[in-house]
Amino acid sequence: MNMCLHGVISTGVETLRARVNYNMERGANKFCSEWLLADTGNNGFVWLGNITDMDGMGAFLSTDEEIKWDRDNGCVYKIYNMSEISDSLGY
Repeated sequence: MNMCLHGVISTGVETLRARVNYNMERGANKFCSEWLLADTGNNGFVWLGNITDMDGMGAFLSTDEEIKWDRDNGCVYKIYNMSEISDSLGY
């Protein structure tokens, strides 16, 4: 996994899970090969994704439809770029 979104959603994490599934069906799977969504309580979440095309993901998240959906559902998050370190530690 190389991308992390950490945030809150006022309409609940299951609403976000449904949206991610919808987005994968409508083309996000072209640049996201796998993902995981964790409910951290109190409408908080952590989403991890393996992004194969960062530009594609950025463009997808920046569409008017996605921005409106986030606003309408009270979805506020920060995006983090991650890199694996376990290989260098010998795990």
